[in-house]
Amino acid sequence: MFNTFCRRRMTESCSQKRRYVYYFSAVFILLFITPGYRCHVRKITEADLRMYRKRVVDMFNHAYEGYMKYAYPLDELRPLTCDGHDTWGKFSLTLIDSLDMLAVIGNYTEFRRVAKLILDKANFDIDINASVFETNIRVVAGLLSAHLFSKKAGMDTDPGWPCSGPLLDLAENMARRLLPAFDTPTGMPYGTINLRHGVPSGETTVTCTAGVGTFIVEFGTLSRLTGDPIFEKAAMRALSTLWKCRSDINLFGNHVDVRTGKWIALDMGIGGGVDSYLEYLVKGSIMFNSPELLSMFNECKESVEKYLKRDDWYMWGNMKKGSITLPVFTSLDSYWPGIQSLLGETEKAMKTIHNFHQVWKQFGFVPEFYNIPKADVHTNREGYPLRPELIESSMYLYQATKDPYLLQIGIDMLESIEQVTKTRCGYATVIILYQFI
Repeated sequence: MFNTFCRRRMTESCSQKRRYVYYFSAVFILLFITPGYRCHVRKITEADLRMYRKRVVDMFNHAYEGYMKYAYPLDELRPLTCDGHDTWGKFSLTLIDSLDMLAVIGNYTEFRRVAKLILDKANFDIDINASVFETNIRVVAGLLSAHLFSKKAGMDTDPGWPCSGPLLDLAENMARRLLPAFDTPTGMPYGTINLRHGVPSGETTVTCTAGVGTFIVEFGTLSRLTGDPIFEKAAMRALSTLWKCRSDINLFGNHVDVRTGKWIALDMGIGGGVDSYLEYLVKGSIMFNSPELLSMFNECKESVEKYLKRDDWYMWGNMKKGSITLPVFTSLDSYWPGIQSLLGETEKAMKTIHNFHQVWKQFGFVPEFYNIPKADVHTNREGYPLRPELIESSMYLYQATKDPYLLQIGIDMLESIEQVTKTRCGYATVIILYQFI
């Protein structure tokens, strides 16, 4: 169905990004497809839509049940050998990361059971080094999202909900363990924290731009719910310092020294190393009605479009000169049409997502790096680690436009994932993609 074939070489370690793929595909198809819409290319009936909704729920259940059977209480499932391993911190990461999805699909009984399991067994007072970035977007975010679903899912809540609750307390517990990472001269956080002892001795001072600027959504939410401003202040200080470090043409590098503010890597794209910084400026501005964050994004976006954009593709360039240094599309660029749609730039977003979808059709997936001039995968970056960004963008853009073309994108992605990456206990990363010749 893809005009491609894939060599089915898959890694043993399936990143937890996998869970987000099925979360957003399920949200996209289950919640945000309007019955009765018709695709210009082929007719999509209401029966088709019901069938696709059921399939995405089945996909989630297959991965979730595989994790619970073969991997729990370890962090992640290894989908080829059907066993588990700890990856990010020894706290049953997949279970925390999947809890809100149980509520999304209406499995409230399992939600309540698993929430109790997490609350009974979770212990973050452990002598282990953890990624500040990953722990925030997976654990803090997962617990906050589950907390906000808890009342709908039938958990007992006290009169102070949503400003109180056991899942919120657990999210706050973890976030407080991350705060020492922000204790730098600049306020930009270290990349690693020991959950018991703080910043490890000898920890590098270099981290990526996204690792500095991807906290305002979770930390801002936590401050608003708990009434403690310390989290939002830490996130905003990091964002403000990062903004002050921009170049004269309003671009950023992709790695910075968090103690000095000196750029270590000077190339910028909208993808990996920078991506969620830009994403959180937009989402933070919407969530907290912040003109400051929106202004930061808009000024940077103008420079991105001036220096890095070529024919609705976004390339990598030097932050000081704006000259193109790497003419590639990366799979992490795929969040961009979703951000454009949130800002009302739907015409631009449709052009961008069309380019990205053509890459998907060419290979059955989007490779990590795609060489735009050569129209081929970039050497040594041929894989697809089940990233969710293109699915999320399709969902946002469909909500903004109701264009049935976006339903077909969703179907294409569902078929690719189900037919190629499924194993007997989950879904696995594809590490080499080939164009059909």
